[in-house]
Amino acid sequence: MVSVPRVRLAVVILFLLVGLACSLVAFGAGYALAVAQRRASQRPTSGSIVATQLEPTRIAFTRLAAEGTAEWRVAMEDLGSRMRSAGTRLILFVHGSFVGDDPLALARTLEGVVPVFPHLARALRGFTRAQVSRLLGDLSNFPADYVDALATATGVEAVGFTWSGENHHAARVQEAVRLTRALARHGATGLGSRVLLVGHSHGGQLFALLSQLIARSRGYQELVDAASARGEDVAVLEEHLRRLRCCAFDVATFGTPPRYEFAPDSHFRLLHLVNHRRTTARGASLRGLLHTRRGDYVHHLGAPGSDWPAPSAKDRALNERLDRVLGVGSDLRAWLRHVANGPRISPYGHTLLVDYGDQARVVPNFWATGFGHAAYTRREAMLFHMRVVADHFYPPGTGRDGTRVAEAPWDRVRTAPARLLLPRRRSEDA
Repeated sequence: MVSVPRVRLAVVILFLLVGLACSLVAFGAGYALAVAQRRASQRPTSGSIVATQLEPTRIAFTRLAAEGTAEWRVAMEDLGSRMRSAGTRLILFVHGSFVGDDPLALARTLEGVVPVFPHLARALRGFTRAQVSRLLGDLSNFPADYVDALATATGVEAVGFTWSGENHHAARVQEAVRLTRALARHGATGLGSRVLLVGHSHGGQLFALLSQLIARSRGYQELVDAASARGEDVAVLEEHLRRLRCCAFDVATFGTPPRYEFAPDSHFRLLHLVNHRRTTARGASLRGLLHTRRGDYVHHLGAPGSDWPAPSAKDRALNERLDRVLGVGSDLRAWLRHVANGPRISPYGHTLLVDYGDQARVVPNFWATGFGHAAYTRREAMLFHMRVVADHFYPPGTGRDGTRVAEAPWDRVRTAPARLLLPRRRSEDA
């Protein structure tokens, strides 16, 4: 007899696979049309992405010391020391779409159907997130053991923020308000504190929305109204935002498609890492998809217009209103147009185009690498990514107290040929 947990796990996996398959079929079917229409119109739309004037930096992934070795521990301790010297008191990790606790809005639907039993929806969310993390591990995901290992190694408190993972405007706006509340209530925030925000995929969009809330940018009230309509208590939002306006935020996004604006008045420092291996900073081709030869194809796929239609009529109406503030959300024609353009560079902050070397010439590796989208979250790449982030935001010699921080031999980003970044063997997961 098949156990109930196994049946539930099978259902969750089936939903995720069906969703991925639908996205890929639509992408492939419309790609030829998108290319043909690439130059059909030169007029900008509300979803247009402004090209940045800053040139991206190109680097190659380099395997450093193996986790757990003496060299790895010394390197991570040094990076933690630099972060603390700069005033960083908290590192917060945010996962992307579809790996959250309610990516298909099943728990939300259950809340609407059976509102008198909220614990049922909470249980479903907890079960979903646990099973997704169990299935994926560090494949396009920041599992709890990843966050705990980094905190222990650096000596800087690190936490993960779990959100629904729904792929549309209204859900992200609601989660940005939840993120605001979580940060404001954390003891590491307040006057003079610095927080490092690390977001994978559309998790990085929550940081853009956070910046708009902090800066009270254009469309602020529409964002607040949307979060309220989704059930968030916004009565004390302004109080939370006042606390966060006393903080400094450093933002590192991993494979986040350039969608939402970052408010300049929020004074966020921004760094974007994108898996990319072309001479031009665009990803407008599907060539090498099965071998991820051109890098992160999910980053390419997440262009404006790629949002999924919300399951409820109320949320669909919210998304239509939010289109005027955040740009086009769910629109097939707009998506095809943006996919054909294939921008890789965010107009805000600085972008690093990283060659992870994860293409396979014989065996297709699209699943093992998450279509090039999983390179950022692998445990074996933790030291590399933390070093890149620290070198950008907290270079040696720039401690908050003015003291000189010694430079270690691994502090410099090397440009050696990229090496293959493979998933860990199961024996390494224990």
